[in-house]
Formats: sequence, structure tokens, C-alpha cells
Amino acid sequence: MRVISILLVDDHAMIRKLLRRHLELQSDFIVVGEAGNGREGIAKAEDLRPDVILMDVSMPGMDGIEATRIICERLPQIKVLILTLYASSENCIRAMQSGASGYVLKDSVDEEIETAVRAIMKGSHYFGMGATDAAGRLFPAPSGRPPCPGLPDISEC
Repeated sequence: MRVISILLVDDHAMIRKLLRRHLELQSDFIVVGEAGNGREGIAKAEDLRPDVILMDVSMPGMDGIEATRIICERLPQIKVLILTLYASSENCIRAMQSGASGYVLKDSVDEEIETAVRAIMKGSHYFGMGATDAAGRLFPAPSGRPPCPGLPDISEC
């Protein structure tokens, strides 16, 4: 079994602590680091080279969407899963345009985060419960081409 290395980027230390505890209960996950803002997340990503980053959207200094864009440009092998309180279509669209592989709400059930991490590691995109409305507006029924310029066609996800 391949172990998936994870970096947590969230400005709330308690959220990072709870996520770490939960994720490390999974035999195929290891949390390799934590960061409290976007800039620190970029530096840790460059240093640690995790498989997956769980990235908050709203953080001081540099938000998670800008940090995701930079990470995906510099380190395209790293998958970024947005983990946020906000189910807005605008944030979902911005996150996917920045290169994120998925979008999950923080109030999701625990198993959904695990499912999302495993799905994006297999090359899929993942939209969690609560974000599916935004994803539906972002990616309408397949028409044979990507619905938004610059975005992948994820109609098979």
C-alpha cells in the first residue's frame, strides 16, 4: 500500500490539529507538515514535496486560492484539495482555475475528506457534498469540450 503524504495549510491551529489527528488514523496517510498561511504553505510545499495539500481558502496575507495557483505552477505533481467553509460558486471556480483538484467543505463528514484525497491521487477531480451545487454550475452537462476556458473537462468524475 502506498502512503500518501499530506501538508495541511489552514490559519486555525485547532483545525490543523484535528485534521492531523483524524488523517493519521488512516494507515495510508501521513501528515508531513503544517502551515498557517498561503506563503508558508508554498514554502513548505517546496521543501516537503507532499503528494496532497489540504488548503483553506480564507487566510491572512495570501489566500489559499493564490497559494494554490503558485504551487500548481511550480510543483504540478502536487495535488491540492481545497478544504473550506464556503460553498460559493465563485470560490469553487477560482479554485479550479488555480489548479486545485478538488473542493470539499469543512463541515463534511470525516470519510469524505479521505475519499477526496484518494480520488485526487488517482487523477480524478472531487467536489464534496455541499460543493456539488457550485460544481454543477461550474461544469454543466458534458458537451464534448471543457465548459470554461482553461479548465479541465471533469464530466467523467
